[in-house]
Amino acid sequence: MCVTKKAKKDPAPAGTSPAVTPPALATPVATRSLEPSTKNKKSVAKPAPGGGKSGVKAPEAPAPPKPPAKAMIVVKPWVQRTLDTGVASLVEEFRALAKWTPEGMTVEAFNANKDKNRYQDVPCQDKGRIVLKFPGLSCDYIHANYLGTAHNPKRFICAQGPLENTQYSFWAMAIQEKVECIIMLCNCIEMGKFKCHQYWPLEKDQKMSFGEAPNQIHVTKIDEKKMSPEEQCINITSLKVEWADGSKTIQHLQWENWPDRGVPSTNLTAINLLSSTRGNQFPILVHCSAGIGRTGTIVAIAYVQDKMMAGEDCMAMNELLKELRSHRPWSIQNEFQYLYLHRVLLAYFLERHKSSYGELLSAENDAKYKKWVEDYAKATNSK
Repeated sequence: MCVTKKAKKDPAPAGTSPAVTPPALATPVATRSLEPSTKNKKSVAKPAPGGGKSGVKAPEAPAPPKPPAKAMIVVKPWVQRTLDTGVASLVEEFRALAKWTPEGMTVEAFNANKDKNRYQDVPCQDKGRIVLKFPGLSCDYIHANYLGTAHNPKRFICAQGPLENTQYSFWAMAIQEKVECIIMLCNCIEMGKFKCHQYWPLEKDQKMSFGEAPNQIHVTKIDEKKMSPEEQCINITSLKVEWADGSKTIQHLQWENWPDRGVPSTNLTAINLLSSTRGNQFPILVHCSAGIGRTGTIVAIAYVQDKMMAGEDCMAMNELLKELRSHRPWSIQNEFQYLYLHRVLLAYFLERHKSSYGELLSAENDAKYKKWVEDYAKATNSK
């Protein structure tokens, strides 16, 4: 363990105190999806030219594919439970666990390296922390923990946004853990406060260097684009990362309009963002400012869907919250983010894939869903 010189602390943001504590599927499971498989389906002959005048009756359109049985077994009761519970009760469910932290949690490395922590009231537990072994570093500490899914114990790395004095450690971690994708869920400055240091180049072909020779890390911006015409709030930047022993390209995905301690106005952007990481074989590095609120929420979406793909029961969402926090304390920072987790999954099942899961919307459930959405909008001041 090493202790470095104490530096100026960042002011703690409102709401990061333990007293108000705080995911695929369509994605993190890389190649997995809750959508019904179309593999090996029999092809349907096309009708003869001329609208079937050849005398051969055109075949009827095939019925919509049914969702996988394993997925439906866990999705159906989850949706029903969410609709029956309602927004107000879900808020109370979260508040009952607002102060929950893992039993026996130790934070020795966190306490010994205060100058490397953005917020002094957001601990990094020793269990599952990333231990740096990159040559040239004077310390093995960084505020980051592994958070796995049902299929991969190191699927995600949840981290705080880099400070000026932890940029080198941040890039060293990315190299050490073979990261191919970084998801950033904040802006560097929000509401006039610094939330994250600008740790990558803003201009094309611009290079930034970190550390000292011969162990320097160089990061060069190759290009930048929007994720899609529909998702203008997400920038995808290709970065070339070079060090003494090699080089690689890392995709940097920044979600620009997710408010701190709030929820986005869009419901499926989270699914689309996670889907873009499909195929990554190494840990996905996710951060916001503290690395628990927005970060914990996006990872939770992936976490739930991955459990569903494995046929695991997700009914007790309060217990699932404990599971997440046993890896990254205080993941999901407030009730609004807890509601957003449910909102995204409901939209995924009942809107995007209505053809597969629409049978869950009986007349009674359709009315419940409309009320749920209305109550959600009122509670979160969003759509």
